[in-house]
Amino acid sequence: MAERSNAGIQLTFALVALVAAVLYSGKAQFLLNKLNKIVHGKHGCAPITDLGDITLHYFGSRGRAEGIRFIMEDNGVQYAETNYTKDEWPAIKDKGIQTGLFTFGQVPAITTRNGLQLVQSRAIMHHLGRSLGLDCDCQDLHTCEVIVQGADDLRNKLGPVMYSSSFSPQTKDQHINEVVIPWLRYFERLAPPPPNIKDSQAEKTPEDQSETEEIQMMFWVGDRITWVDYVVFELLDTHVEFGNLGFNGKATPIDVLEKYPNLKAFYENFSNRPKLARYLKAAHRLPFWKYRS
Repeated sequence: MAERSNAGIQLTFALVALVAAVLYSGKAQFLLNKLNKIVHGKHGCAPITDLGDITLHYFGSRGRAEGIRFIMEDNGVQYAETNYTKDEWPAIKDKGIQTGLFTFGQVPAITTRNGLQLVQSRAIMHHLGRSLGLDCDCQDLHTCEVIVQGADDLRNKLGPVMYSSSFSPQTKDQHINEVVIPWLRYFERLAPPPPNIKDSQAEKTPEDQSETEEIQMMFWVGDRITWVDYVVFELLDTHVEFGNLGFNGKATPIDVLEKYPNLKAFYENFSNRPKLARYLKAAHRLPFWKYRS
């Protein structure tokens, strides 16, 4: 009995020593990330199971749902879409509030065959990210939140301009010069630097040749793609489209990324992801905005 007790004590001390060594080495978070990947088969701080068949509820436009479409299209997620018209929305909204589908009386929303109902564009994107292994690692969560909330701060300034009855080439240019350009300067400072193509190719071994295009990707957080990359890409894509609005020849297109080489490189880099590139050029992609004459 005494020998068993001594063995138990020795094992306890050994485990404590092992934990202390890991903590002292600074590798604790690295090991936790690896353990999470082994247990769940996915990257991220809080991975979840696949969501199953998804239905996206929104209007017949890109808007707040486009980032959700980006992440699903790029990752091969099967989904259906229910688009509402301006005329039918009031009645559908009331019904959705009563059933609990539209928690705050607005879209986008998603439903799944497993009974999940979820609203708020960023909550949906994050949930999708968790199910696809695109969640941020635990030690990076604060950085992810900062970037996403910063993106929303800029994104939220666009709607009141575009959907104002006084929207014109003049108000478009004013918003770009006074709001968009200064705000993109903040993101330029945070943006990942472009990859050194020559160096990375020189370092590749024959075993690397089968790797995906992500070898040359630029990531906003950590060393792999996360849902935050889709948030930033959608932000940039929206403002690139906004800058290109021509008002049927009445306005001059503006390259909003011209002064920001890192943002421009990321935008072009991410646009070339094969599945996403196909979606960006697809005929079924909804329009950005329709000119009101």
